[in-house]
Amino acid sequence: MFTASRRYHVTTFGCQMNKADSERMAGILENMGMEWEADPLKADLVLYNTCTIRDNAEQKVYSYLGRQAKRKHENPELTLVVAGCVAQQEGEQLLRRVPELDLVMGPQHANRLEDLLQQVFDGNQVVATDPIHIMEDITKPRRDSSVTAWVNVIYGCNERCTYCVVPGVRGLEQSRTPEAIRAEMEILGQQGYKEVTLLGQNIDAYGRDLPGITPEGRR
Repeated sequence: MFTASRRYHVTTFGCQMNKADSERMAGILENMGMEWEADPLKADLVLYNTCTIRDNAEQKVYSYLGRQAKRKHENPELTLVVAGCVAQQEGEQLLRRVPELDLVMGPQHANRLEDLLQQVFDGNQVVATDPIHIMEDITKPRRDSSVTAWVNVIYGCNERCTYCVVPGVRGLEQSRTPEAIRAEMEILGQQGYKEVTLLGQNIDAYGRDLPGITPEGRR
């Protein structure tokens, strides 16, 4: 059962996109009334935002989950979430490997965290890895810096390079509208941020999927 006094912890592995996703998910959790806990072994909700590009990062996740699984047996109220690329790649297999998990969610579902957690708090074990249109997130991120900020401009990749798993775990290209990007950056300017990094798996492809943009990226 959810109570607003719960404490949460987020550990992030991998790329800048994951860091940006984690900031947004942390913002969602705080908007739900939760408070940040620096120690993952003291938190009531633990979220691992994972990376499948680097094998070392993937193995660390399973090591950390082993410790949290033991806590779950001692405290059934503990909520365990695996998000990101390992979650997308493994899906329900992750539940078979770590049955103590409450929520497995791919990166396309990061902005749906509150809705997915509500299903968990209703007593369900949830897997969310279906390809979907990424929702615009109106929740204020819990940014790690007061000077620099990440701003996503495009998600996913349509290329099929033989050495790369990104299209399989991040999905096809989805560009944010120029209006949404501009609005977020204007807010950052008003808040005093000095530097913004525009993010995307294939940032050169920005806009190809938007109306009025040719395959070459020209209007």
